[in-house]
Amino acid sequence: MKWRIINEGCYSEAMHHAIDEVLTQKLDNSEMQPTLRFWYRENTSVPMGRFQAYKDEVEHEYVEENGIEVVRRITGGGAMFSEPGNVITYSIYIPKKAVNRDIEKSYRELDEFAVDALNSLGVEAMYAPLNDIEHQDGKLGGAAQIRKNNAVLHHTMISYDLNIENMLKALRIGKEKVSDKAIESAEKRVTRISDHTDHSREEVVEKLIEKFTENKKYEEGTLTKEEVEKASILAEKKFSSAQWNKKL
Repeated sequence: MKWRIINEGCYSEAMHHAIDEVLTQKLDNSEMQPTLRFWYRENTSVPMGRFQAYKDEVEHEYVEENGIEVVRRITGGGAMFSEPGNVITYSIYIPKKAVNRDIEKSYRELDEFAVDALNSLGVEAMYAPLNDIEHQDGKLGGAAQIRKNNAVLHHTMISYDLNIENMLKALRIGKEKVSDKAIESAEKRVTRISDHTDHSREEVVEKLIEKFTENKKYEEGTLTKEEVEKASILAEKKFSSAQWNKKL
């Protein structure tokens, strides 16, 4: 396999999820080579799991007042909080035949390069079943998947320098008032790359690409005009709509 590596493109949260759907479908139809894509966001956002209820996961007044995008993913899992520049997100679009049938093993194998990259930068990361990347001080990030007939989408978000207080205000982790004690408790469950290394976010992404492409044929690429156009339409019709995002 020859991989396409995309490390560019700043978009809305809705657009990123639309791109995920478009590229996964293209690969499922054998119309695209396998691809690794890094996300760059325009807005603070909450990507919510496919089967979650909006009212159970999101503090509606806070996200509305602060212009936070809430978008339902096409993958399962839990709600996460993202700030531009403070997280690292990547999507892997890979042929299903190249992915372990065992779900737990597939998460471990597909995120192994990220664990290796973080360790090489001095961040003592490890895989934690089913779908997390952890440090002994707490969770660094999590992954989610969707499997089609011929393709798998695996995407992962890792905290680089996330504002935990803002995360607590946006997510219904604890409906009670956000106290110093609540923040301290959350900090024990969540940790960030920046807590363990002085390397910049850009340097971390470079190391991720370096580890991913080891022993692989690859080329640096971009989204095609057709991919962007299809995703733009889908972002507007689906991923920006209350019908999709608040349907549960």
